[in-house]
Amino acid sequence: MPSVPPDLVHIGSYTAKAGTAQAITAWRQDPDTGRLEPAGAPVAAVDPSWLAWHPAGTHLYAASESAAQVLSYAVTGDGLELLGAQPSGGADPCHLAVDPRGRFVVAANYSGGSVAVFAIGADGALLPYHQLVAHEGSGPDPDRQEGPHAHMALLAPDGLLHVTDLGTDEVRSYAVEPDGLRPVAASPLVAGMGPRHLAVHPSGVVFVAGELDSTVVACAVADGVLRPVSSVAATAGEPSERNYPSHLECSPDGRFLYVANRGADCLTVFAVEGTALRPVADVPTGRWPRHFALLGDFVYVADQDGDTVSVYRRDPATGLPEPTGDTVSVPNPSCVLPAPHRA
Repeated sequence: MPSVPPDLVHIGSYTAKAGTAQAITAWRQDPDTGRLEPAGAPVAAVDPSWLAWHPAGTHLYAASESAAQVLSYAVTGDGLELLGAQPSGGADPCHLAVDPRGRFVVAANYSGGSVAVFAIGADGALLPYHQLVAHEGSGPDPDRQEGPHAHMALLAPDGLLHVTDLGTDEVRSYAVEPDGLRPVAASPLVAGMGPRHLAVHPSGVVFVAGELDSTVVACAVADGVLRPVSSVAATAGEPSERNYPSHLECSPDGRFLYVANRGADCLTVFAVEGTALRPVADVPTGRWPRHFALLGDFVYVADQDGDTVSVYRRDPATGLPEPTGDTVSVPNPSCVLPAPHRA
């Protein structure tokens, strides 16, 4: 079975807001310049806001957010072939985690406040979900935290599944067992923080982005429990308007943490100093940077409201990304996904 070429980058988009059916686009990366060139015809889907690869690179899975489905695609010589769609078990699935051994996929249902577990069939397509775990609770923000909102599911190197819940100000951790997920801990964070995404540092420290209070919290982890040990503002400077952090990632060498900030419209660079973060710089981006991906010497930022993906060259010594001047036009981009053996 063919696998995705290593130089391909796929981009997911919100189609309803953009008024287009060109939902998943493929781009070929020039490893020297970072430039992206179109590679094949766009794939039509409904709001595939998050994309994830099977570890073998043979199948791609997409969270079809407004359709409340998870889509399965096979890689072919011509691009992607839709194998099927499964109900996600809750409204607005916005994130997917794929088992590194290729056995299952976990979907985080934002409005549904739940996580669903799907086995991967012999043909690579998802089977109907066999477990649905509903979260409970709320937070102090009556507009955004009226109930649970599972926002990200991440399989950590220690084998635990961590799920951020923006509505309850918690990270819920699960052990992955043969018959499904077993709850291990519900770690409370700052009230009103609105945990959105998290990143695991090579040292094991977990960094959590607070969408509602514009902070990044560093947590020590023991027995599945996350314990906050430090917190910083999500931007190096004072934003001129309300800011909503979106995605964050550690550099491969662990020296830097990058945080995308919507409102301030910047990519903030932090130096990682143990469990503390030292702000280095706010690098301007396009409008409403929802997601980004580190790929080799480059950073690709999805500017959702700017309808572009912008290219930056990253200096590994200073950590600073510099714009190359290259952008590609993508309506409402929401996710940038490198090939699995390059991510």
